[in-house]
Amino acid sequence: MKKFYIILLSLLVCLCACAPMGSGQEDTTEDVTVWLNMNTEYPTEELPRGDGHPAKVILLLGQSNATGCSLTSYLKQSVGAEQYAVYESGFDSVRINFCLDDHKYTSGGAFVKTDLMCAAGDGYFGPELGMAEVLAGAFPDETVFILKYSMSGYSLHHHWLCAGERGSIYEACMEFVTTYLQALTDAGYDARVGAVCWMQGESDTTDFKASKYLANQSAFAAYLREDLAAYAEQGGIYFIDAGISNSPYCEPAYPAINEAKVAFAAQSELNLYFSTIDAGYTVHKEPEGDPDWGHYDAESELALGHRFGELIVESYEQRTN
Repeated sequence: MKKFYIILLSLLVCLCACAPMGSGQEDTTEDVTVWLNMNTEYPTEELPRGDGHPAKVILLLGQSNATGCSLTSYLKQSVGAEQYAVYESGFDSVRINFCLDDHKYTSGGAFVKTDLMCAAGDGYFGPELGMAEVLAGAFPDETVFILKYSMSGYSLHHHWLCAGERGSIYEACMEFVTTYLQALTDAGYDARVGAVCWMQGESDTTDFKASKYLANQSAFAAYLREDLAAYAEQGGIYFIDAGISNSPYCEPAYPAINEAKVAFAAQSELNLYFSTIDAGYTVHKEPEGDPDWGHYDAESELALGHRFGELIVESYEQRTN
């Protein structure tokens, strides 16, 4: 009997980790302690020498729309074969190191060119693609580094944080980030984190968790800035925050989540917010006839990345004004 319950618990954990965002949310009015057993083994590979050059580092964090669950087949239809070939080839000057869903998808500790192979497996892409397109154009004579860490279907309230403190996902993420910041430093780069791009909130859309979101996001950003202070870009680390959609997966409390994000952005000039709803990003078209309501359609996921990239560029321009 004990063995049966252990197996059942393991199955439930697996199902939770693989579930679409927003599904299976507990609508509890009391806090519970949730601690995940995260894999924090991060291999490193030798990097080309940086020779003291400054290195712009961007963090891309969040849940499944950050992981990247949008279909490349629809992207090809949207942008056409010629532009799709550009995305297949990738952006050599924007290097990405990624660890997604607790090592389910990784770059193996390497900084690889940003292309169509940096998301939830073959056939999917994430916001890093649009980001790389914008960043490669804005900084043509530089190499920009993206550190991408995501956990699909997990909340800020119970998983990234725990009782308002640094939680299991946060700590695993920070181990990932600092490991590869140190690797860049060891290779001779002056690595500086300029911005955090945050695509998360769908799994906090119960009324209870949404009521805590402003306090949680304020704490989360403060922890990031404190723990990465040694690597902060001059002028500080920008926090670029995307609103969540009005998908059925985000009922009932997506308005409260987005209102919290707006309120957080008002706390500092370093906090930037954009609305995916006002921008017209969609979740209801693809796959045709059986849409995945939890994840952005391909054209919208690309636009999400473009908007992150544009605000990253704006943040660097503001530093020089």
